[in-house]
Amino acid sequence: MQKKLLLLGIAAVLLVVVVSGVSFLFLSYKDKILPGVRVEWIDVGGLTKEEARKKIELSQQEFLSAPIEVVAGENKLETTRAELGFSMDAEKVVDKCYLLGKSGSLIKRLDQFWNAYQHQIEVPYQEVKVDYSTAEKVLEPLTKSIGDQPQNARLVIDDRDQISIIPGKPGLTADLESSFVDLFSFNKPFTATVELQFREKEPEVTTEDVQAMGINGLLATYSTSFDASNINRSHNIAVASKALNNSLIKPGEVFSFNVKVGPRTAKRGYREAIIIEANEFVPGLGGGVCQVSTTLYNAVLLAGLEIVERSNHSLAIAYAPLGRDAAVSYGYQDLKFRNNMDSYIYIKTHVGRGVLTMKIFGNTKQKKRVQLQTSINSVIPPKVITKKDSNLLEGKTVVENSGAKGYRVSAYRIINGTKHLLSNDYYRPINRVVRVGTKPAPKPNPPKGNGKDDPGKPGEPEDPKQPEEPGEPQEPETPEEPEEPSEP
Repeated sequence: MQKKLLLLGIAAVLLVVVVSGVSFLFLSYKDKILPGVRVEWIDVGGLTKEEARKKIELSQQEFLSAPIEVVAGENKLETTRAELGFSMDAEKVVDKCYLLGKSGSLIKRLDQFWNAYQHQIEVPYQEVKVDYSTAEKVLEPLTKSIGDQPQNARLVIDDRDQISIIPGKPGLTADLESSFVDLFSFNKPFTATVELQFREKEPEVTTEDVQAMGINGLLATYSTSFDASNINRSHNIAVASKALNNSLIKPGEVFSFNVKVGPRTAKRGYREAIIIEANEFVPGLGGGVCQVSTTLYNAVLLAGLEIVERSNHSLAIAYAPLGRDAAVSYGYQDLKFRNNMDSYIYIKTHVGRGVLTMKIFGNTKQKKRVQLQTSINSVIPPKVITKKDSNLLEGKTVVENSGAKGYRVSAYRIINGTKHLLSNDYYRPINRVVRVGTKPAPKPNPPKGNGKDDPGKPGEPEDPKQPEEPGEPQEPETPEEPEEPSEP
C-alpha cells in the first residue's frame, strides 16, 4: 500500500514537472516563433513576427533585384525579376511559422515543439507570383525581333461602301510560362540567364470570327452640314467623329456615345466653340459635338435600331429637323441605342468639305423600311424685351438679339408600315431684345453773323423764323420675323 502511494506521489510530481515545463515553453514563445523553425534556408526561430518578416523581406529584395539576362536569338536584355513583374509576400509564410506550437490539440502542439527543438521544421516558401502583362511589355524589344506577330482578321469598307475581309494570320509569341520556370526557384544564386521560348499563336480575331459577324452591306446613312470656316467647331466635329469611326456593336449590346467619345476636354483635343448652356448660346469646350451625336441619332433611327436614351436641346438648332436632334453632355446627357439585330453593326464616319456623314452597316437581310415624320404641335413666338439705352439718341432703336421661335414637336418613326412615337419635345423661344435710345438730341447752335450790319429793305423789318413744332416721338422699329438660332 505504501509502495503504491509512493508511486502515485512520484507520478504526480512528474506530471507537475511536465505541465510546468510545457507551460514554461508555451509562455516563453508566446509572442515568438518556435526555435528551430526556418523558411527554406532562412532561420526565423525565436523571432517575433515583425523580426521574421523583416528578415524574410531582405532576402526577397535580394531575390527580386538580382540581375537577369534574357536571350532571344542573338539579342539580349538585362533586367530583374522585379522589372519583369515578379512579386512575393512575406506575411503568409510568417503567419504559418508563428502558428507552429500555438494551434491545434495539446498533443499536436507538443509534437511541433519537440520536432522544432530536435530536428528543425522547414516551412516551404510562399508562392512567387508574376504579372505576365508587365513581362510582355518589358520584353517587347526582344519578342518583336523574332518572327511575325499574330494579325487579327478585320473588316474593311471602302469609299464605295464595298465590304471586304482581311484574313487573320498566325504568328509567333513568347511562351513566358515555359521561359520563366527557373526564375521561380528561390535558391541562391539568384542571378540567372533565361532563353526565351516561342510558340505559334493564332490571332485573337480569326477570319471566321469576322465572317460570323454577318456584316454584308449598308443599312442606313445620314449627313448634316456645318460651316467649315468655323475652325474650332469643325475641329471638334472631326475629333468626336474619329472616336466613333470603326465602332463594332455586337447583337444585344447597348452603345453609349459618351463612353465611346469620352470627356470633351482640352487634354483630349477639344477646343472652345459655341454650346447651349442654361438655355443660352455661350462659348464652351467641345462645341459641335452635339452635331455628331445628332447625325448619329438620325442614322440609327433610319437603321431601325432601338433607342435607349436621347434628349433634345433646350433651344431649336439649325442642322437637323425639329424633334430629331440629340443633345449630349458628358456625365449628364447621353445618346444610347441597342443593337436589336441578330448580327453585328458597324459605324463608319466621314468628315469633309463642311459635311458630316454617318453610315451604319450590318446584315442587309435584316434591313427595315424606315420613314421619319415630325409634327409641329405649336409655335411659340418670342417675347420682345426693350432696354433703355442712354448712349443711343432718342427715337433710335437697335436690335440686340433677333430672337427665335419656340416649338412643341412630336417625332415619329414608321418601321415596315407601323408608326411609333419617338418623342414629344419642347424647344424654348429666345427673346427678341431691342435697345431704345433715351439720349436727348443735341440743340442746334445759333447762326453766326458776318460782322456787318444789314438793315434790310427800308420799312420792311426782317421776319424772324418761327420755331419748328416738336414732332411726335418715333415708335421703335417693327421687329423683323425672328430667324432660327445658329447651331451651338
